[in-house]
Amino acid sequence: MLSVPKRLRYYLQRDKGALNAALRIFLRVVQQSLQAHCPGADKADPASLHLGAVAFIHRFGSSLNTHVHFHVCVVDGVFEAQQDAESVNAQSITFHPATGVDDVAIAQVQANVRKRILRAFVARGHIEPGDAKDMAAYRAGRAGGGACRAQCRG
Repeated sequence: MLSVPKRLRYYLQRDKGALNAALRIFLRVVQQSLQAHCPGADKADPASLHLGAVAFIHRFGSSLNTHVHFHVCVVDGVFEAQQDAESVNAQSITFHPATGVDDVAIAQVQANVRKRILRAFVARGHIEPGDAKDMAAYRAGRAGGGACRAQCRG
């Protein structure tokens, strides 16, 4: 799950470009982390590695309050597209499972997502750089949704 500070939810609700950017950032950071944790993918061309994920955009919280957030199901590894030597048009796919994804790796994903989403909102003119710096220092779980948070369930 990806949730952002309340202050940013307004823009996710009204600016589809910001909504798309937040989701793309999240998926890109998750993919980069999974690639780093897939032993078999280290020798592959990064352009041939792909994430398997399904994202659901929720626009309301459990009490029907406005609360834009994402629920994302991600496969625990990456897929590598390989050109078959026998046929020019045929491709095969190899799955590289992730190993060693621990609390430290998840915390790093959270930190990277937080930093990149705040940078994107500054670039879009939605928040000032000083405000982004303050929001980056918020701890996850702060009242009011103070930080970009990610949650992982096995």
